[in-house]
Amino acid sequence: METNKINELLSEDNKKIDRLIDTFPCNLPVSAIADFLAMDSASVRAAIENNVFGIAWKKPGNARHAYYIPTAQFVRWYLHI
Repeated sequence: METNKINELLSEDNKKIDRLIDTFPCNLPVSAIADFLAMDSASVRAAIENNVFGIAWKKPGNARHAYYIPTAQFVRWYLHI
């Protein structure tokens, strides 16, 4: 892969992360993560339940698999920082 293509890919990815942070500065809904990762919400929930992300916990009192996913932790996980 050419360096320009790599730089374009990373630049576009960073813009998507910036939009996530701007739109959801405190916590992310499962649907936003699903859109960002080009997955469906059920797959994101399955990943959360299997500790793939290691960043979410079930909201108290919600029986419908509602999760609290801190934006900062998701970004750190995604960027490996």
